[in-house]
Amino acid sequence: MSRENVEIVRRLFEAQARHDLDAIEDLYDPSIEWDDVSGLWGDWGERRGRDGVRDAFASWFEAFEDVTFTAEDFLDAGDHVVVATRIRGRGRGSGLAVDQSITLVWALKGGRVTRVGGYRDRSEALEAVGLRE
Repeated sequence: MSRENVEIVRRLFEAQARHDLDAIEDLYDPSIEWDDVSGLWGDWGERRGRDGVRDAFASWFEAFEDVTFTAEDFLDAGDHVVVATRIRGRGRGSGLAVDQSITLVWALKGGRVTRVGGYRDRSEALEAVGLRE
């Protein structure tokens, strides 16, 4: 199942690039939990449910434009997928460019994402799934 999980997360990144919110929501469990513990730009804390995640993205895209999420590396960790991610955007009001890397940990069950955690660095993300560098 873990290879299938990697493919599901790849499909999520592809759907995000197309701005296909329906495809994204279809891959999220209705009780999705999103915990951004990275403390980086766009930090929205904890969100619960599809509506909570949708609201977080909406408020984020109010502040930033030209946002792209690029998956740079996928690590199959069984029921989890660890993804090194580069986020680029521009402040809507300031015009300042932002370019940061975070690591996202995607937990999946039954073909749907049940939890996403954002981490400042890869070692924290790996530790969260019981792995080491």
